[in-house]
Amino acid sequence: MKVAILRESKRDKKGREVENRVVLPPNLATKLKNIELMVETKAGEKIGHSDQDYEKIGARIVSHSEALTADLILGVKETQKDDFPYLKPHTIFMSYQHFAESKERTTAALRSKATFICLETIEVDHKFPCLAPMSEAAARVLVRHADWFALHSSKTIGCGLSQTGFKKLKVTVLGMGTVGRTAAQEFKQRGYEVAEIDRPNISELKNAIKGSFFAVSSMYIAGASPQKLITKELLRSMQPGGCVYPVDIDQGGGIEGAVLTSILDPFDLPKIEGTDIYCFAPPNLPSLGARTTSEALGSAILPYVDKLIRKESDPALDLGVNIQNGRILHAGLASIFPK
Repeated sequence: MKVAILRESKRDKKGREVENRVVLPPNLATKLKNIELMVETKAGEKIGHSDQDYEKIGARIVSHSEALTADLILGVKETQKDDFPYLKPHTIFMSYQHFAESKERTTAALRSKATFICLETIEVDHKFPCLAPMSEAAARVLVRHADWFALHSSKTIGCGLSQTGFKKLKVTVLGMGTVGRTAAQEFKQRGYEVAEIDRPNISELKNAIKGSFFAVSSMYIAGASPQKLITKELLRSMQPGGCVYPVDIDQGGGIEGAVLTSILDPFDLPKIEGTDIYCFAPPNLPSLGARTTSEALGSAILPYVDKLIRKESDPALDLGVNIQNGRILHAGLASIFPK
């Protein structure tokens, strides 16, 4: 089997490159056996892994176009729109895809007849082992951003000080999956007042978010888009000048009016239209810690890549298959784009 590791490319609205991860660093790629390993040139360069590092483990350095000829293509982010026509029916493309957010990309994937295994929907006992490490990373990054945002925008220390009666900033966290649990824990450790909401009703959410300076939306439905439960009306009840973090923006986001932002502009943020609330919503927060997150992601996916190489069946991998042979197979995605 020919296996290719891609060099990631993702650009923000200003055309700047904002993705730094590589799906398998050399120390993990070397664990793949009985394959022909191709690595796109400069795949790991942004986090200090040279082409020579991959050559030392027996990989062949190739162009982007040659990498697309592999039987199994491994990436981090979505397939580039211009790459779909080059994929063959026998190709397996394994990465985060978030097809629910884009009908255009879903249609292109269907037309390619290739198989798309989406890391975000590989599932074991209602848990998502390939999504979890990136979710944890995103939560840890956003809480650090919140600390600095409060200092930068309002000259406020989020946990307050004893001499002021503490006057903690309030945070509402919606969705108690990996992102939500980790973010809530980190905010509490920093001394913030935290409201945790898992499966809310409107009244509960309204009471929680009132007066909050920060709000995190981390609602995840495998393959599908979350409801926009945090409406502009609720945002207007927050503390003016606060900031929201729709970590679920990859799938469309659970905050009304939220727009994609860039990791390169962490404090030059837009306000959500009709509110006095800022929005920090990069679709790839873990890329800010790319050296760490590449190692974590590679470790998480390695067992599944090995099973694909060995052609071993696995129910978790079956749930990862969103599109195959021109058909949508994942129920969550099918609910968004029915026939």
